[in-house]
Amino acid sequence: MNNRRKFSSVTVIAGCFVCNGSEAIWTTANAMAVAARHADATGHDTWADQILNVRYVCSDAAQ
Repeated sequence: MNNRRKFSSVTVIAGCFVCNGSEAIWTTANAMAVAARHADATGHDTWADQILNVRYVCSDAAQ
């Protein structure tokens, strides 16, 4: 039987090129939605980066 465990997490950051350049303004779980709403409300170009981290642990020694 496979004892492999999987751990994952998602990190999202977003910002507005007009208001703050390439520096993140929003870092909460809903950062993408906030960036979209900001773009709709202001007409500004916004961005969002989503990072998925996945770890597979096969043994207790790897913890």
